[in-house]
Amino acid sequence: MQWLEAVSNRTGPFSFGRTRMLLTFQKEVAERLVAPANDVQRSRPSIMAQYLCSVKHCYDIPGAACVPKPKVDIGVVHLVPLKQPLINLPFKLVDKVVRSVFHFRQKYCRRGVEILFPAGRDDLVAEMFQVTVIDPTTKPYNLTMDDFKSLCWAYHDICERIPGLIDYDYR
Repeated sequence: MQWLEAVSNRTGPFSFGRTRMLLTFQKEVAERLVAPANDVQRSRPSIMAQYLCSVKHCYDIPGAACVPKPKVDIGVVHLVPLKQPLINLPFKLVDKVVRSVFHFRQKYCRRGVEILFPAGRDDLVAEMFQVTVIDPTTKPYNLTMDDFKSLCWAYHDICERIPGLIDYDYR
């Protein structure tokens, strides 16, 4: 996630431009990074990587090809930062929304949106879904990138209206 934040902020190696990355991950993590909407592998890393980069799963390397042999296979992923992120908002805000929505991965996305707001602010939760026209009974992994973009912008607009809300942490 730190590299993705650097991509978003154009810091570190990304201050020089769109630095391409060819990275190895555990095979399952590589599959999560490239997972499309409606795929049960879709998760927070999927959204965070795909909103900032073009992500492609190149190939797998069997664990037996390495010394010492790991217990898992390896996935090679190619990431190329986009010219413009798909969600043009601060990284911290996008991360907060995506993390909250996926916090209850097997529940409806409504439950994740609820923790963005203090207890008893069901009016703000309802406003988020009314503005975005997203079914609150959708599972997080079924949401598209456009759905996440809508959720992030709706949350941004509410935070602009209610000072201090962006700093709220349900924990």
